[in-house]
Amino acid sequence: MDWEKLGSLTVNFLVEAAISSGIILGFFCCFLIAALLLQLVTLSLRRRWYEVLGERSWIMLAAPGTVIHETGHAFFCLLFRHRILEMKLFAPTPEGTMGMVSHSWDPKSFYQRAGNFFIGTGPIITGVSAIVLLTYFLMPEIWEQLDSHEFYTLSDLGAAFAALICRMIRTFCSAEIWSKWQTWLWLISTLLIGSHVTLSREDLKNAVSGIWLIPVSVLLFNFAVIWYRNPGELLLEHGSGHLVCTLSILFFIILILGTFDLLLHLPVFQRGTPEKKSARRRNAGR
Repeated sequence: MDWEKLGSLTVNFLVEAAISSGIILGFFCCFLIAALLLQLVTLSLRRRWYEVLGERSWIMLAAPGTVIHETGHAFFCLLFRHRILEMKLFAPTPEGTMGMVSHSWDPKSFYQRAGNFFIGTGPIITGVSAIVLLTYFLMPEIWEQLDSHEFYTLSDLGAAFAALICRMIRTFCSAEIWSKWQTWLWLISTLLIGSHVTLSREDLKNAVSGIWLIPVSVLLFNFAVIWYRNPGELLLEHGSGHLVCTLSILFFIILILGTFDLLLHLPVFQRGTPEKKSARRRNAGR
């Protein structure tokens, strides 16, 4: 047996699997960064909305976003075989909770433990998905800027992402698009839904408990199938266009919500309200 050749093949195998895992986890990290930015923007937006509108008005406007928020938790509970003990899609309480999903799971189950990450971040996934669907139906001009069938290499990803963002912003700022009632409906819906993709402390704690299993799963998967096909190369070949488009529209949503948050911080909205004296903040979550 040629041990030197076998050792060389083993090293190449490990290196290829590591590179493939790096590509997949790189995209995963990009989505985590986007989710973090979305968390920071929506948290600021929620606080400002509460201060400007007051408690009663805020509760009325919070209903659509809260329902989608809690539905995100419940959906991934079912997907990862967690037992839902109690669910309230919209039930404001004096303590500040707008809704809740209580669930239990088997700590010995790798699958259920990994599901904690997706259950915790479920509101982001369902909230963004709802806005994407609204964009498809109400804002076809924006949707037409996306080309998910395009193939990008690693060196092209940054330029492609920037180009898509610029095209969407340019289209959104055109006078023609603002003459349509669909644009205003999309904007209002995006604000109502987007302001509730913020994760509560309990959501974040739940997500962190399962996030470490994601890279472990990716590494194990790559080592198991790399002899047959390189998953990282396959992802770039068939999924890079979809991933870039998804990231682009996600950052576009962040820009829209961030712009609205900045507008609410203008001096014209700085007047106090009776409810502003309250230290409570209503969080859509458990």
